[in-house]
Amino acid sequence: MVRVTGNFTSESPLSEVVRSALLSAFDQGWADPKKLSQSSARAAILGNQALENIAANLKVPADSLEVLGEPALGHYLAITGLLRDDLTFAYSATDKGKIRAIARSHRGAITELQVDDQGAINSAQIPQNSVLSLQLANGETGIVQDSQRLAGLSNFVAVDATSSGPRIALPDHWDTALFDARSWYGPGGLAILAIKNKTQFAYPLPHIAPIKSPGTFSLPLLIAASVALENFTPEEATLREFAISELAAIPGVRMVAPQAPATTNVFSIVVAGFNGEHLVRELAARSLDVDSGSACSPADLQPSHVLAAMGYPTDGHLLITLKSGMTRADIQALVSAISEITS
Repeated sequence: MVRVTGNFTSESPLSEVVRSALLSAFDQGWADPKKLSQSSARAAILGNQALENIAANLKVPADSLEVLGEPALGHYLAITGLLRDDLTFAYSATDKGKIRAIARSHRGAITELQVDDQGAINSAQIPQNSVLSLQLANGETGIVQDSQRLAGLSNFVAVDATSSGPRIALPDHWDTALFDARSWYGPGGLAILAIKNKTQFAYPLPHIAPIKSPGTFSLPLLIAASVALENFTPEEATLREFAISELAAIPGVRMVAPQAPATTNVFSIVVAGFNGEHLVRELAARSLDVDSGSACSPADLQPSHVLAAMGYPTDGHLLITLKSGMTRADIQALVSAISEITS
């Protein structure tokens, strides 16, 4: 990984090996793989190799994969491709805004599943005759759901793996699964949609040909995503534990569900008596970058609906993302800066 001192945001620069692969792919993978030229044939081979590699690393069938050049469209396709008017759409109060927007547009019944203060979904609320949106790990807290148990409670399951990526295996029962290349330090602008049983999936956008996705994406980005996934190294689990213990020792800092099962790379804190935007600006002035507010609408720092659903205050919220290659010294720098700002 590229070492970026002080970068605790959700974004990361491409590593040198991925950047080199991307530049090389622009040279070799520019042709349309569907055409008959030699350049197109070479591009098709590169694309097929990338898909096979991604499928192997995500442990899904290669023929189940659809590549999306517009990641924001992924949730709509993954969910509404399964959804019918006679099915209830069940989603969590901590799901992304895009998923909650789908619920508002559904013409059938909807159920918003509440969570406890540990972020765990209330499974008793899941309707049997439903499509369940199941987020494997939350992008603000890192909290991991009991996906094996929850997935077995619904007819159809649309798995949101955009934050977890390869860190968490899919449950045995799933119908669609959406991945974002950025979750394994790949390039932005590319999502991977896995469709387990395509006979149960109906492409929800206007179409003439029998397709499952728009089919428009950047082949170089796909190749770079494949290389990034192949070279992905999970974050050191003890680093998250160290960060939580050090930050919790700062007066006025409250960890969000520190004992809940979670991924190794993400957690949230609440700093009492401070505004999140103010904290972000003060840390940025010290060359330390963090996120605040809702992870799905960071542009205007909207309060976190995730923290609100869990019963936590939303003011003073900081979302901290750890990355492979970070050290305890990096954490200590962040701890010292927050202590200085809040003292």
